[in-house]
Amino acid sequence: MGKKKSAVLIVLMSVVLAALLFISVTPSFYVNTTQRFTSLLSIVDLGSDLGGGYSVVYYPEGVITKEEYESLEAAYEEALATETTEDDMTDPATEYVAYKGIYIGQDHLGEDNAVTESFVAEFDSAVRAIEARYEAKGFSDYSVDVQDDYTIVVTVPDVSNQESISDMFAQLAYSGSLVFTDQTDPNTTSSNRMLGTSEYVRGATVVDMGTSTGYGVGIELTAEGRARFAEITGSLAGSSDSSSSSSSSGGTLYIYVGDNQLMAATVSSQLDQDVVYVSGNFETREEAETIACVINTTLDENTVFDLQLDSSRIYSVAPTMGDNAALIAAVVFGVLSLAMIVYSLIRYKGMGLAHMFGYLAYALGMILCISLIGAVRINIAGLLAIAVSAAIMCGFNAYAFSNIRSEFATGKTLTAAIKAGYKKSLALTIDAHIVLFVAALVLFLISTGTVYYMALVFMLGTALSAAVTLGVTRFCLYVFLAQPKNKIAFCNLKREETEDE
Repeated sequence: MGKKKSAVLIVLMSVVLAALLFISVTPSFYVNTTQRFTSLLSIVDLGSDLGGGYSVVYYPEGVITKEEYESLEAAYEEALATETTEDDMTDPATEYVAYKGIYIGQDHLGEDNAVTESFVAEFDSAVRAIEARYEAKGFSDYSVDVQDDYTIVVTVPDVSNQESISDMFAQLAYSGSLVFTDQTDPNTTSSNRMLGTSEYVRGATVVDMGTSTGYGVGIELTAEGRARFAEITGSLAGSSDSSSSSSSSGGTLYIYVGDNQLMAATVSSQLDQDVVYVSGNFETREEAETIACVINTTLDENTVFDLQLDSSRIYSVAPTMGDNAALIAAVVFGVLSLAMIVYSLIRYKGMGLAHMFGYLAYALGMILCISLIGAVRINIAGLLAIAVSAAIMCGFNAYAFSNIRSEFATGKTLTAAIKAGYKKSLALTIDAHIVLFVAALVLFLISTGTVYYMALVFMLGTALSAAVTLGVTRFCLYVFLAQPKNKIAFCNLKREETEDE
């Protein structure tokens, strides 16, 4: 490679890396009064341990907080004092009984104010359903806990940029069965009505309906469900024959879970297919995922419950690792990276320079992946996966450099030593990366939550490590070697010393 071509490539690589570094880590700032620059790191989705999140407390119908009870009591006492009690106003002491940190209504109590077995069973069903839905939602880390025996506390990472947090909490707690009907009241009997059970519905998935209509839900039907759905949509469209025309503009098909409307769609023609697509006009994929999640969990009778849950109490949660945990983690990673780069430059000189460019390519590639791939969320486990994959990349670069040194020391030319060193390193580098990638892939396929995201990040890191070790670093080394006159000194290489016989 000639010096001019090498110089052009060095400038080009430096400009590209500098540009990527700028858009990746530069703090956000306003370009003008209306436009703001946002770095890639600032849009990385963080787990609750690094970025905080939200908690919601689900109170079953007939269960109230201590604050609510005291408010009812104060209102009742005030009404008595002013003699303005209404006929339906009763003393809350006769309606509720204190139980730990909550108050339980008399409807859920039996003899001796003991909680009835039916309420316990209903509450247990609700807990199972909530756990299943949040697991299906696929948060990197979340928790579902029972507080005071009969309230459910759910904590999730910060999802404020994904969808309305209050809507999501409410939708994931919908009670009742899945129903398809042409009535605005899901409980109204109609010939155009179908229960959403596993007999008729296989499942639901998210569908990109296009830029104008946003996201929707694809509902996969069984053979029985397809036939029944064709009957319903044919009737709504004004004809049971898909081949015939109708002057009708079509009717509306409503999808409910219990008394809660999930979606509604105008039906203008008969739908006789295995998968029907319902446009929900959801602006984000995550909103559609929530609806699909609710539909899927209602197909299992073990995750269907009838107990109404109040989701109005939502609280923000600070990062479990501390308010500045993400910043501290980034600073520590940056310091360690700088130390590693300085060490490689001192030990390997020119080869260390190639390693530095390779490492920057790895780091910036990882930032691009975790910020632009919506399925990635970073928590402490994810940071560990990034650190391990970075260490693997550095280790195999060092392994290749050591082999180059060994080959040069035996008397080979610099070019031959580089080729031989990389050839000697090739088999182990490829085998190790394949094994690590497959292990991460298996873990990704069988895990959920924190482990799921850690495996995904490690898969990305391993792929980037292989690309950098086998391609980027080697390419950079050849580019840099075209510039110095003393290439051997540039690479800090020495021959083996031999003793005279």
